[in-house]
Amino acid sequence: MNTITSNNAVIITIGNEILSGKILDTNASYIGKKLGEIGISPVRSISVGDVPSDIQWAVKEACSAADIIICTGGLGPTKDDISKRAVAGYFGRRINVDQEQLRIVEKKFRAVGYNKMPGNNITQAEVPEGAEIFPNSRGTAPGLLIIDGATHFFMLPGVPDEMKGLMTDHIIPYLRNRLQKHEIVLSRTIRTTGIGESRLAELLQPVLGNLDDPEVAFLPDPLGVDVRLTTKGKNREEMLQKIQQIEEDIIQIVSKYVYGYDDDTLESVVGSLLKKHNLTLAIAESCTGGLIGDRVTAVPGSSEYFDRGVITYSNQSKIELLGVDPAALKDKGAVSEEVARQMAEGIREKSGCDIGVATTGIAGPSGGTPEKPVGLVYIALSDKFSAVIRTLQLQGERSRIKQQTTQAALNFIRLRLNDKNLYSN
Repeated sequence: MNTITSNNAVIITIGNEILSGKILDTNASYIGKKLGEIGISPVRSISVGDVPSDIQWAVKEACSAADIIICTGGLGPTKDDISKRAVAGYFGRRINVDQEQLRIVEKKFRAVGYNKMPGNNITQAEVPEGAEIFPNSRGTAPGLLIIDGATHFFMLPGVPDEMKGLMTDHIIPYLRNRLQKHEIVLSRTIRTTGIGESRLAELLQPVLGNLDDPEVAFLPDPLGVDVRLTTKGKNREEMLQKIQQIEEDIIQIVSKYVYGYDDDTLESVVGSLLKKHNLTLAIAESCTGGLIGDRVTAVPGSSEYFDRGVITYSNQSKIELLGVDPAALKDKGAVSEEVARQMAEGIREKSGCDIGVATTGIAGPSGGTPEKPVGLVYIALSDKFSAVIRTLQLQGERSRIKQQTTQAALNFIRLRLNDKNLYSN
C-alpha cells in the first residue's frame, strides 16, 4: 500500500465553459470541503480551459505544490475532452483501451436502450498506462489515479453528480486509508438561517472573539450562515469535548437561528419535525413557483408528511383552486396579507392537511410600485391554532428573491413546529 505522507492538495478544474462563466465551478468547493474533513489541506485551486498546453502547465504547477492532486473535467467522449491524453502525456504514459472497462461502458449503454454503444464513447474505456481505475456508478467515465513517485494524481469527470459519487465512494476512502496522519482532524458545522454574517459574528464575539482552538470559520451564502469549528490533535475525546463546549456556548446565544448541523438541510429538518408531530403539509405557491415543494420532496420519504403543492400564479387560479375571495384580490391585491392568509387557509382546507403554507410576492425585476416594491413577499401559515403571516422585504435579483422566500417559508414552518407552547409533544 502506498502511504501518503503529505496532507497538502491542489484542485484542478478543466473546461472552457468554466472560464467563460457559462457554468459555475462548484466542483472545487465541494472537493475542498471533503478533503478538509479528513485533514487534507487544499493549498491551491487552478482552472484552465480545454487546451493541452494549459492543462500540462496546470499539472506541473500542481505537482510542484502538493502530493495530492484532484483534477475534474475533460473525461467525456467529445473532441474537446482532452484531459486524459494531456495528463498522460505529462507523465509519459501511453493510453490503452482497457477491455474490462470497455465492457462496462457497453453494458451501461445497453441498460438504457442502446443496441450498440456510440463509437466515440470508446474513449471512456481508454486508460493511461499503470493507472488505477475507480468505477463510476453514476456515469460512463471512470475515475483514474496515476501514481508517480510521491504524486497521487486523481482524474474525475466534471459532471458534479458523477464527481461527488466518486469522491464519496472511492477517493475519500482511498486517501483516508493511505494518509499517514500525525494528527486527528475533527470538525463540526453549526447551520443557521435568518441572520446575517455580521450580526451573527457580533452576537458570538464574547464566545469566539479570542478563540484560537477550535478554529472558527463563518461560511455565508444567500440562504444562511454556517459556523464551522475545527480542531486538530491526538486525543479524540479531548477534542470532542473542546468542540462540544464551544458548540453549547454558541447555541445558548443564537439557538433560534440554528436549524441543524453538518450535512443537515432545512427541508430535512422540517420533514423530521413534521414526522415527530405526526403532521401533514400542503403548500400553495405564487411567487416561488414550486420551489418550496421541490425542496420538500427532495427529502427521501417526504410522502409520509407532504400531501400536495399547487402553483396558483394567476388571480383566477387562486380563486378556483384555493377559494380566495375575488373581492380580496380586487381590494387588497394578490400581493397582500389578506390574500396570503386566504391562500394558506384554502390549501389547508381543500387538502385536509394539518398545515397549509402559502407565498405571494413581487420577485421582479418589474411589477413593483412605491406601495409594493420589488422584493415584497408575504408568507402565510395556517394550522389548527391560527393563521400567521410574515412580511419580508428582500433584495436582489429575481432568482435570489425566490430562493430566499423558499428558505424563509421552510424556516417559518420550523419555528412554528418548535413553538413549545403549541407543539409540545
